[in-house]
Amino acid sequence: MKSTFITGLAAAMALSFTASCSQENVEVIPFDLSSGRPVIEITINGEGPFPFIFDTGAGGVVIGSSLFEELGLDVTGSSLVGSPAGGDPIAVDMTQLDSLRVGGVGVETIDATIMDFGDPRQMQSVGVFGPNVFTEHRRVAFDFVENRIEIGGSFRQNDDANWIDFSPTAPIIEIPLTIGDVTVPVHIDTGSPSILNFPEGRVEELPLTGPLVVIGEARTVDRTMQIMGAPIAGSASFGDAELPLTRISSFPLPFANIGSGGLRGLYLEIDWERQRFAVSGTADPVSLRRRRVRAPISEETE
Repeated sequence: MKSTFITGLAAAMALSFTASCSQENVEVIPFDLSSGRPVIEITINGEGPFPFIFDTGAGGVVIGSSLFEELGLDVTGSSLVGSPAGGDPIAVDMTQLDSLRVGGVGVETIDATIMDFGDPRQMQSVGVFGPNVFTEHRRVAFDFVENRIEIGGSFRQNDDANWIDFSPTAPIIEIPLTIGDVTVPVHIDTGSPSILNFPEGRVEELPLTGPLVVIGEARTVDRTMQIMGAPIAGSASFGDAELPLTRISSFPLPFANIGSGGLRGLYLEIDWERQRFAVSGTADPVSLRRRRVRAPISEETE
């Protein structure tokens, strides 16, 4: 049995899959950020296009139960999904996709996890998939300046950039984040619309300029957790990136989490061949109206 932590909307996904690439040239795909998350159109088994969230917090493909039924797919297995906050895991079904295409880039024979995302119109998507679907293309980049994804092609950042080696959480992207004298691990999670969520046990060490108050809640597979927030003076630094902050939120988990709201203006480049990534720029954070969100969860597969 193996397990990993998975963040954002990726409530569960297959940790292993086989894929064969259709081409090696760079493919540039625009994404829509109106939902607070990068949404791009994909085709599955030659049908579509369907709106999917391209989520660095996902380690594979997750399709909504409504799309599973629409495509007439078969259940091919199951996995267990649990929460890092504890509690008993739940069983979810899995299926296999013959092909998945994004623009001119395609992969074949992919395991996918089936989850109920609720109303697709509210989420503005019918599924989630992670950048590791395209590992054989060597390079995947998120350009939050031009609002586009780049798959394949040459690296923009040279070897002098602050490249960060993958941690044991890979394919989840984890990097040290520093605010003042406090440094914590942070997950870069494009599947979340938030700016920055900080570990509850460390947030009072930060240069807060006001009290912590309840601002919302997050839901895992087995519980809900309060989200606290407070004004702050300062900025967060990670890699070659800076994130100016006026407010910060916190949740009861041991790592921080940067969502797409905190990545606006930044450039994230992933080197799958050398197992590293680089992030650069000065963020122009955008805070969307807070809704109940799915907190990070974990998956175990047999």
